[in-house]
Amino acid sequence: MEYHCSVCGKEFPHAYKLERHGLIHTGEKPYRCSICGRGFNQKGNLKTSSLRCPECGQECENHSALQAHHNSTHSEAAGDAVERGASQLLFCRRCGIQFGEKAKLEEHMKTHVKAKPYSCPDCGKKFINESYIQIHQRIHTGEKPFLCSQCGRGFHTASSLKLHEMQHSGERPYACSICGKTFRINSYLTGLLMIHERVHTGEKPFPCTFCEKRFASQGELRLHRRTHTGERPYHCSICLKSFSRHWHLKTHLEAMHSEVVAGFTRKKFPCSDCEKSCNSAAELRDHQRTHTGERPYQCSFCDKRFALSGTLVRHERLHTGITPYHCSDCGKTFAQQWTLTTHMRTHTGEKPYSCTQCDKSFVAPGELRRHTRIHTGEKPYTCGDCGRSFNQSGRLREHEKIHFGEKFDCPECEKSFTRASSLKNHFRLHTGERPYGCEVCGRGFSRSQSLRLHKRKHEQTHPEEEGEESAFDARSDDLSQSGDNSPINMCIGDKSD
Repeated sequence: MEYHCSVCGKEFPHAYKLERHGLIHTGEKPYRCSICGRGFNQKGNLKTSSLRCPECGQECENHSALQAHHNSTHSEAAGDAVERGASQLLFCRRCGIQFGEKAKLEEHMKTHVKAKPYSCPDCGKKFINESYIQIHQRIHTGEKPFLCSQCGRGFHTASSLKLHEMQHSGERPYACSICGKTFRINSYLTGLLMIHERVHTGEKPFPCTFCEKRFASQGELRLHRRTHTGERPYHCSICLKSFSRHWHLKTHLEAMHSEVVAGFTRKKFPCSDCEKSCNSAAELRDHQRTHTGERPYQCSFCDKRFALSGTLVRHERLHTGITPYHCSDCGKTFAQQWTLTTHMRTHTGEKPYSCTQCDKSFVAPGELRRHTRIHTGEKPYTCGDCGRSFNQSGRLREHEKIHFGEKFDCPECEKSFTRASSLKNHFRLHTGERPYGCEVCGRGFSRSQSLRLHKRKHEQTHPEEEGEESAFDARSDDLSQSGDNSPINMCIGDKSD
């Protein structure tokens, strides 16, 4: 489709080129130099006009170079201004006008936003020109009239084809004026060059509404927001696992489903320090920090540092109190996905982690590891004061309270305990509460352990021992409450001692 100029009859392949050409006839010059006031009808012509530093008068090629020069050369003079948030040279990226206040710049930017009266009948997306809808609708129709001469791939627009052809030719025509890095595209809204230049200028115009972090691009902000919301929009169609980033899904497919997904081959990335092989370069980079001890991710609330960005995100939720994962059955919220997954098993009854030495199953792998130590006798947690060992870290912590002198006193008698839960169990001796009921005979017990012992007697089904069983249950329940010999209650002793 050709677009004709109504004044001179010149033809253009795209509506935006005709619109830009029309400025020649109207005399309009919307791109104005902030230093000398000269106007230009094309943004490219404005960029060729050099900019001068207001501090020293040095000429800079563009606004990004001017900002970088201002930060590096006049940083001492701008030191106080940084604290006031005014160190940035505030100028419009569209027309170059400079402002003294950020609010005035933001208000000015609204003048560049044009009305979009034309809507796509299929999806409702709006456009400033009716001709743009015809191009846009190729997305819905699947029409791809622009074909690559080298690989035959089709594209909706000529500009998309041109960008693609640069991949074949290696052409990267847009260079950073500060470090020389090159890019294939330089658009005001989506250009990687513009985002890259913010590395030099320090500009971070996109703030997070959940925390105080700011970002150089909308894409970085969008990904960051998912750490607060828990959103995982990329789903594996094979195992239904979800991911917050599309390349995480791609890595997952390559690592876990390469045998069933056409086009994927499992590539391994071996570690040079050990025999481990990783499924991606990113995974290898994370793994190598276990050898180097590097912890590049610093908590913004405390002094802790972490080897993985994901660990930092989860840690910072301890400070912010954000719990983005919600249980659909009871409404309880969690800070991490895996804790929600484990919690959901309390509703479904699922216990996928089974012990290989007995018939017990567990909802989480940590529970299985702790249980396995009963069979192996392993006690990896040792008290630094007396050398006593324990099979669980929690039991070591409770034991250490003996050395610290911390205890929980019973208000009804003179017994003391190192654990609040032990005191709670003991206190039922005074109240007579028996919340654990047997489903077979209806008998109640004050502790879950006593109920489990009782149930084993039903499973053994020896009628001749029933009278003996009754006496055993009563005695074991009382003994478990006394705390005198129980390793769980760990009674310290009488207050009178």
